[in-house]
Amino acid sequence: MATASDRKPRAARYRVYGMSQSYFTRKLTGYLDYKGIPYLLRRFAGANRAAREARWPGAMPVVATPDGNFMWDTTAMIHHLESRFPEPPVFPNDPVLGFIGYVLEDALDEWFYRPAVGSRWFYEENHRVGGWELARDATHELHVACDQAYAVVKAHVTATCEPFGVTAANIDSWIGEILRPWFRMMGAHLAAYPFLLGGRPSLADFAFFGGNAAHFINDPLCRRWVDADAPAIVTHTHRLMEPEDAQFGDWMAPAEVPETLIAILAELGRVYLPWVSRAAADGKAQLAFAGGDRIEIAITPFLAEARATLLARYVKYRSDALDAVLARAGILSFFADYTDHAGALPNYSAPPRPALNRPFGPPWEREPWPAGARQVRNTGSITD
Repeated sequence: MATASDRKPRAARYRVYGMSQSYFTRKLTGYLDYKGIPYLLRRFAGANRAAREARWPGAMPVVATPDGNFMWDTTAMIHHLESRFPEPPVFPNDPVLGFIGYVLEDALDEWFYRPAVGSRWFYEENHRVGGWELARDATHELHVACDQAYAVVKAHVTATCEPFGVTAANIDSWIGEILRPWFRMMGAHLAAYPFLLGGRPSLADFAFFGGNAAHFINDPLCRRWVDADAPAIVTHTHRLMEPEDAQFGDWMAPAEVPETLIAILAELGRVYLPWVSRAAADGKAQLAFAGGDRIEIAITPFLAEARATLLARYVKYRSDALDAVLARAGILSFFADYTDHAGALPNYSAPPRPALNRPFGPPWEREPWPAGARQVRNTGSITD
């Protein structure tokens, strides 16, 4: 039998600390698989002393580079890795397509993450599968029985939901009024195009893939919604799950942005863009559902910075052609009227370590810890 010392050393590769049931872990690993960047995925519930000593803020995943440095934040990491592994590119050269990709990625990261987490933990059928899988893998670090890990993870994640606007009382509204209409729009587009911006995947595709691979195609009730509403989403997910078997083409023509993509942008203008525009300006804004549910959601420093960065990209890419596309979708005002809120564009040359990387934490991370809770809660960075 070979011992550990008998094994041949592996080629240098990235080490991704995360979970296969995690929205943002899958976003990054989908990108790495597509690019063919060598990596190892390691089950991770937050107990990496070296990452914490590097001042990692807590959002999954965190990545160790081949030379032993740590980095985090999926958007920033993808930008950084593109500078090292430029082929095949995931950012279109055309500024119209480039900005559309950023708009989609922003919504997928900051908006649709919410019903992903809510649908897992507020529907029993989902958390009995996706939640159990997450807890099972967390026992790699928690060293407790899986039932105990399941209870800890469920308590931890559901405690983060109300601050971002999702509760057991309003989850049906999130699903019926926000998530499933989005599925239908995306599905109609992907029935005509293999990827969101044409024949090859962009940053937005990996953001979409992350939520689907971890939640919407994985958790049983969500999967039935997708099968019923938009089977092309399943095909898109499978295509990026095994990219070595897929064929890739060109970006769509910027002058021919199709109506299916315009409809997706218009859908963002129905709820998300009005909410985030107000919340970024005022610190909070109300979300009102047609069924009568209302909730006031405060913006976090993380999302405020993301919104300022998106507006900076709008300022950079603005042109008559871009404004015409945004106007077709009815969303131009959410950018053109807010240019004074634009921030600075980040520099991604070094492995990124942004201070703002965890938008929501459970109450015990903001308040004194309950007696006896620290032993099982001090690894609680699981956010899916």
